[in-house]
Amino acid sequence: MSKKPIFANLGFLLQISGLLTLVSVPIGLYFKETEASVSVLLASVSYFGCGFLLNALCERKELSFRSSCAFVSLAFVLMSLVGSIPYVYSDPFQSSNPLDRFTNAWFESVSGFTTTGFSFIPNSEALPRTILLYRSLTELIGGIGIVFLLLVFFQTEKSMNGLSETLGIENIGNGLKKTYFSVFLIYGVYIVIFAALFYILGLYDVVRAVSFAIDVLTGGFSPSQAQWNLYQSVPMIICIMLLMFVGSVNFGFNYNLLTYRLKKTVTKEVKLYLVVLATGTLLIAALSGINVFDSLFHVVSMSSSTGFDYIDIPKLNDNAKNVFILLMILGACSFSMAGGIKISRIISFSESIKRKIGGLLRKKRYPRVKYETADENESFSAATSILLFLCTLFVFAIIFTTIGVSFMDALFEVGSALTTNGISMGATIVSMPIFHKYLLMTAMIIGRVEITTILIAIWKSDTKILNRIRLQLSRLFRRS
Repeated sequence: MSKKPIFANLGFLLQISGLLTLVSVPIGLYFKETEASVSVLLASVSYFGCGFLLNALCERKELSFRSSCAFVSLAFVLMSLVGSIPYVYSDPFQSSNPLDRFTNAWFESVSGFTTTGFSFIPNSEALPRTILLYRSLTELIGGIGIVFLLLVFFQTEKSMNGLSETLGIENIGNGLKKTYFSVFLIYGVYIVIFAALFYILGLYDVVRAVSFAIDVLTGGFSPSQAQWNLYQSVPMIICIMLLMFVGSVNFGFNYNLLTYRLKKTVTKEVKLYLVVLATGTLLIAALSGINVFDSLFHVVSMSSSTGFDYIDIPKLNDNAKNVFILLMILGACSFSMAGGIKISRIISFSESIKRKIGGLLRKKRYPRVKYETADENESFSAATSILLFLCTLFVFAIIFTTIGVSFMDALFEVGSALTTNGISMGATIVSMPIFHKYLLMTAMIIGRVEITTILIAIWKSDTKILNRIRLQLSRLFRRS
């Protein structure tokens, strides 16, 4: 696998990131937020500088599927690293030393680009509009993958296929470029419509309304408990819930809904997701004693990986927490903003098991007849995905317990990072040890990129067995 095309494409991606982050600079200047504007301008210039340097040293060529996996994995590391500059410059964390200052800034940046929403900033509502918009733009870049979509328009059809498979983007139109344009348009329409609704319902600040709409859609930074006092009206909560839902369902659902193909909107995956939401709502209401409306809001929030919380989830009983952990792990639909295992994989795995059992029963009844019992590749792919996710979760949770929390709280904390959810049990604070900050940063990146992408990118296999496993992992990610 040649590394030069990867770095060349990374250079172009960084330049696009620099262009997008530049949007918040004139906003800051308009509101006379000079210091905040300078910090974002430094980040933008750094994006441009690094991008031009990589482009100058490397020749941009087509990306294979494996190269695309390496490209996406490195992209989230580099984008968040350069994107930490505004936080390093302003240090809203009041860090005690330069290493803490850099780590806290990178953590905040990773949390934004991965749309996790963990934050070390104690009073986010006091942030300048420039930084609020900048944080939301990082969520837009990482969540919708806007820079990847822009990059695709400069790729050949072969490279587009590889990058699309890596990003989990399906061809739902008459071509990939039409699909990419639809992603831009539809999510852009959602942001504009709901930002206007939020403005009308009480957020009398256009910049903050737009930032909040992006936060809700991508499942990014959550409002503080003080801010929730402004959002407690029923119309506001319903709007937030609707936007969380459209961000958690398959993009095909939104595409078919807005193009009036209503018969195609409710797929098997969407139906099962609705069943999960309904079941989770009833369980949480029964176990925690909260009303059904609040229960539904928080179930949608957890399943969609948005991580919004106004009932103080850490104070709930263990049974309710267990349900929330399960909802986080299951996640929502594929090709959406949500993290977790994804409903499509659960369906794929359960159907392959069902076919396998059916085949064995038929074989037992008619032993001389040969049956095609199951799609072995599909069964292997779904099982591998679920196993990798759970192994990563439990290993990271065990390591996280060294901070001095119970395994249950560690499971919730790491699960929140790995599913890009962002709700904390109280352990993810600015004073936590640096090692545990980097552990959660790794979990957030794995949750956004997915462990299969990383394995495909770094796995150099020379034997037939390893080649077969890597091939199965490739198929797994393409199916998911």
